[in-house]
Amino acid sequence: MKIKNLFFLLALVPLISCEQVMDNYWDRKAEENYISPYKGTYLGSFAGNDSGSLKIEVSKSDNVTITKHSSISNSDEMYYDGLIGASFNGSPSPATGFKLLGNLNSSNNTYSGNWTQGNASGTWTLTKQ
Repeated sequence: MKIKNLFFLLALVPLISCEQVMDNYWDRKAEENYISPYKGTYLGSFAGNDSGSLKIEVSKSDNVTITKHSSISNSDEMYYDGLIGASFNGSPSPATGFKLLGNLNSSNNTYSGNWTQGNASGTWTLTKQ
């Protein structure tokens, strides 16, 4: 009787393992097929202690490329962030510490928030293209 139970349990192990493999497969497929509702290009400006133009590109997987041109220092900068839901992760630029705060929730395709860079700060506005 004990041998029958042992064989029965050993026969169940591959079935449980196969189910887990299939679950992982479908989870990966869902991630591959995901398209962010925020995907697209956003253009706008920032103002405050510094000012200039902003270009935000959101990929289908919520990766964000931020391109900033400072009118005061006449310099360009590009860095990467991400979205958690509609909100920016708040990752600062490795070069200057520039950081966008806010989200991409809006009913009229105009978005706004705050930015910081060390002791400097201000606001930003964007429009989805």
